[in-house]
Amino acid sequence: MMEVRRTIAEVLTLPESIVFDANNMQDVSRLDRFITVLNSYQSDIGTEIKFNGVNEEEIASTARELTISVNAYGKNSYDLLCKLTESMRLTPVWQRLKHLGMGYLRCSQIRSLPTTIAGGKEQRAQVDLTFSINPIVKAQVNRGDTVKFNLEKG
Repeated sequence: MMEVRRTIAEVLTLPESIVFDANNMQDVSRLDRFITVLNSYQSDIGTEIKFNGVNEEEIASTARELTISVNAYGKNSYDLLCKLTESMRLTPVWQRLKHLGMGYLRCSQIRSLPTTIAGGKEQRAQVDLTFSINPIVKAQVNRGDTVKFNLEKG
């Protein structure tokens, strides 16, 4: 997730220091704007299992959709998320995501969610970004080249 946050910061030309993991929030009381990123959920699409007899390993490759919730707080938060969603298909972003083993699929509608705090309004917006990921798990599975049977009369 750290690399995803870095990518979002680069796309929005923001310092990495104001793009936070939503599960590990820091004191934001002195910031006029910031972004939070949350790994919301993953959905399995399907799994392919192969056996490599030469290396004696089983390989499970699962196609998944990963949904990440991005919240922007402060001035121009809605516009920031518009820029983010419009930039997701650009070549530099695509290349960076490919390096991370991810592919961008789609986004939800951007929601404007202004909040009243301390007698004023804070601009806030939220969008869900959906990516494809393909985690691969390998396990040693030793094959049996010969099998001996012991038959007993009973």
